[in-house]
Amino acid sequence: MTKKRDVEILAPAGSTEQLIAAVNNGCDSVYLGLASFNARMKAPNFTSDNIAEWIDYCHVFGVKVYVAINTSLKNSEFDNAVEMLLDVYNKHADGVILTDTALIQIAAKLPKPFDIVASTQLNIHDAYGAEFLLDIGATTVVCARESDIDSIRNIVATGIKAECFIHGATCVCQSGQCLFSSMVGGNSGNRGLCAQPCRKKYSANGGEYKYLLSARDLCGLDVAKELYEAGVTTYKIEGRNRRAEYAGITSEVYGKLFDNGFNYNDNDIVRLKEIYNRDMSELTYLHGGAERIISPDSQNHTGVPVGIVRNGGIESTVPITKGDGFKIMNEGVEVCGGVALESGRGRIAAEFSGVVKNGMSVRRTTSIALCDEINAVKKRLSISLQFVARHGEHARLKAVYEEISAEVVSDYLVQQSQKIPTTVEEIDKQLRKTGNSYYTISDIDIGIDEVFLAKSQINELRRAVIEKLTKAISDKYNDQFRARNEVDIKRFCDENLIQIPKNIAENCLGVICYDTCQLDKVSDAIYKIYKPEHINSQTLEISQKSNVYLDIPSFTDSGDLYGLLKETPTALVCHNLGHVQLSRKLGLHYIAGSGLNIYNDRMATQFADADTFVYSTELSLNEIRRFANQGGLIFVDGAITLMKFVHCPYMVSLGSRCDKCMAGRKLIYTDEQGNRFEIVRRKDKRCTFELINGKKLSVSSRLAVGGRYMIDYNEAVLRHYTMLNKGINDGYIEKEPYTKGRLTDGVK
Repeated sequence: MTKKRDVEILAPAGSTEQLIAAVNNGCDSVYLGLASFNARMKAPNFTSDNIAEWIDYCHVFGVKVYVAINTSLKNSEFDNAVEMLLDVYNKHADGVILTDTALIQIAAKLPKPFDIVASTQLNIHDAYGAEFLLDIGATTVVCARESDIDSIRNIVATGIKAECFIHGATCVCQSGQCLFSSMVGGNSGNRGLCAQPCRKKYSANGGEYKYLLSARDLCGLDVAKELYEAGVTTYKIEGRNRRAEYAGITSEVYGKLFDNGFNYNDNDIVRLKEIYNRDMSELTYLHGGAERIISPDSQNHTGVPVGIVRNGGIESTVPITKGDGFKIMNEGVEVCGGVALESGRGRIAAEFSGVVKNGMSVRRTTSIALCDEINAVKKRLSISLQFVARHGEHARLKAVYEEISAEVVSDYLVQQSQKIPTTVEEIDKQLRKTGNSYYTISDIDIGIDEVFLAKSQINELRRAVIEKLTKAISDKYNDQFRARNEVDIKRFCDENLIQIPKNIAENCLGVICYDTCQLDKVSDAIYKIYKPEHINSQTLEISQKSNVYLDIPSFTDSGDLYGLLKETPTALVCHNLGHVQLSRKLGLHYIAGSGLNIYNDRMATQFADADTFVYSTELSLNEIRRFANQGGLIFVDGAITLMKFVHCPYMVSLGSRCDKCMAGRKLIYTDEQGNRFEIVRRKDKRCTFELINGKKLSVSSRLAVGGRYMIDYNEAVLRHYTMLNKGINDGYIEKEPYTKGRLTDGVK
């Protein structure tokens, strides 16, 4: 077969058009979703009815297909997700991209080859997290976008395959840790419905409104070689919601990059920027400098400069095509849009959607010529044909692609010519009419007597042999999946979807404290949790001596933490799979925290060794009550962390520097509707930050019975839930502004 790259350029396929553009322009694999359970629910996506057809299409060209089932799954959805998993498995998908760890464990039991890819939503940024996934059967991990190069090397060293994002949009929040869209409108990013509140304007401490949470697009041209040398095998292009041509351009440019020894030219950059960019930046997390990820002046496609406004039209410096789209800028601020009314260079007539003035900058955001160029590329397989037509015999046509061949025979006997025989040239001409098929003809060997063949007869043989060859190529690819035919689906489901036994636990309280004074006042709590700003030897000693659980930030460096815990073992609240793995290795007590986003009973069973777990903050009280496992904690009162950052908001908004740190000052982001959000720092070896909702969470008005609740420390709230667990409702009413979060209605 055709020589393949030793890495995969993994392209987005949010639609059939995107998939075709990516395949035609040189990707090695595509990832796509079906009508449910995928993280890009707003993309057109595929269906159970057409997915097999498109998998076969990709396999004809040797392109792998990964199906994303990468959303958080409620108990009521889990069985359906397993059905989808088995459906795409039987339809020859090369692998699946999964977020739910219980689903990973089930998928891993299916006969290989079948790649089990752990989604970036799992926030894997160190070797401990990779080891956790290896233990439950994952074959590949999509490294958290915030991972540095040393962490990626450590992940590769575990033996798991590493996949990294190389191009496209990124999230300002740590991978898989965003609740912003969920809490403000019920549209969960963890379930593919993110409303992108991060792309709106915010003011820092009353200053100018800017896009303080809007991340630049990634561009990995300069770091691809370093990632390759670190052992990364798959290079993922983000963008299932973008135009089809975007998948084509990015597949082409990054394919060439790896084929040409990591060399690229200025035109490659222009093409990437013109098809879509949000002020593109290199993968800034690899070597620090994460603050460059924010683009405060723009939140959408910025295009490329092509000229200026002149006398109601455009004075262009490059060729323009009628229909090209523009963005008009004035000193970095977007004024309006525009479209070219003619083709040419120099003075071009254009129509604008707003008032423009001479000298304003014109940036092209849609290039008709570039889109036409990408769409014109058609991938073809080179085949040879052998045609034989002898008098009194059946005509035969054989097609050969590399070592694969197919042959068809006419259902009629060839007749001797009565007048003018069909010529070799006429047959050759008809056989070369491959039209919209996947093939180009390299050579044709024709052997005929003096016979007559109608054009329709030749055309029918050509169509039939091409169809048969296509199936033979697809079948050859799918030969590797023969073991799948032996899987007894009913038995597999019976063994893996067993009923979760009911588990009723005693009512109790978990209380999150932020200083030692608060810790001294929560003697009645079974789960006392210490959440200090700093994670260091001193706070570990406090936790150990106070016999409490130390809350660890989700992006704490596990290597550094390992050293601290070896010296001072203490119980932890783990918000990351790597920290769970670390706790297990050191034999520590732990709570499976909210950062793990435990959405269903089967996920909860994976943390059965934990002292307790926290139900996902996105679940409603009714959904939690329907869990078989009632041994978790429900967070019912306190500060809601909407986002977690690896970059420093103080640098972005206030110009802070590490040598003159401003993190001691209060930092408040305010949106244009007046909603306030506080920035809070957590610090271990590095600084990370949390964006806290301006209104606290409270459902005291909706809870009249005791339960297993978790709260932030507050004397009145603590007293209320302590009394409630004793069967006494003291009538407490929250006086601060509050939100019920998703506890009353869940998420979509």
